[in-house]
Amino acid sequence: MAYAGTSLTAQRSATIEAAAPGWDARLYDGLRARRIAPEACDALTRALGELGVEAEFLLVLVDAAPGAIRPTHSDGELFLWRLTSSLTRLVEASATLEMATQGYLTALEASYPGVAYIADSQRDDVWWPPFSGYAVRGEPLEARLRRCGYAYRHVVESRLPVHMEAILEQLALTLYALGSLPPAGIIPVSTLYHGLYALSSALHGDITPRHILAGSGDPRYPGALASVARLRDLDASGDTSLASDLVWARAQYAAIRDGRTSFGPAPLSAGDLSGARIDDARLLAAHAASEWGYIIGFLESLRRPA
Repeated sequence: MAYAGTSLTAQRSATIEAAAPGWDARLYDGLRARRIAPEACDALTRALGELGVEAEFLLVLVDAAPGAIRPTHSDGELFLWRLTSSLTRLVEASATLEMATQGYLTALEASYPGVAYIADSQRDDVWWPPFSGYAVRGEPLEARLRRCGYAYRHVVESRLPVHMEAILEQLALTLYALGSLPPAGIIPVSTLYHGLYALSSALHGDITPRHILAGSGDPRYPGALASVARLRDLDASGDTSLASDLVWARAQYAAIRDGRTSFGPAPLSAGDLSGARIDDARLLAAHAASEWGYIIGFLESLRRPA
């Protein structure tokens, strides 16, 4: 398998270092709060370290996908296999972090009475500067998998890109926060408390159940693991031809052009727009038409010889 002159390890510097340089070196000094037992500090340091490693791997994996100069279906399947394995490990790391965080926060509460109340009353008080967000460089996941032979519309239908966007955003924020962690004693204990609680609860209470494991019960959010399985089923049983993708995309574009209600790669129903102002609906339609135009242009480009 010919890869584009790079490896996941080599890709790390470009993907991670700019956002969270040296995050792992900050954990030990940042969590050594006075009056906290070394065991609680060590457990949280290990848990955050494990999570950080998994976060780095997943961010780099998706950023570098599919990894080959001229990707094949086998490259796409290898990527999905690695993605599934990484997400499974991330679930385990999330559970470990939740337990270690609760132990550490309990120790803080015992040593600093009232810290939980103060942290709860200052919900925006975290130690890291405002986060500007995260986006995978280059083409969207749908386009990358289309290059591997998966139907663009099947990737959209699987909901995998929706889940991965949320997962990667939170992982990038976590590394950014850890990369900003100052030595213990520099920030108020309440700020440390709330920041750790926010990171753990976002991952274990939202990302894992809603975007990885399908624990929300909402059919729009089947979870990334189920999305991968769904994509494989669609790939095995459906038409994956480029021509069928173009027919689909042109139909979506025509629906917007004719004033019908299908807006963008994740279509909205008429109910979604029922409360929108006319100007808002027009802007949404214009944006969706632009998105579908990009998709059609991308798909047509694949028909032309390289």
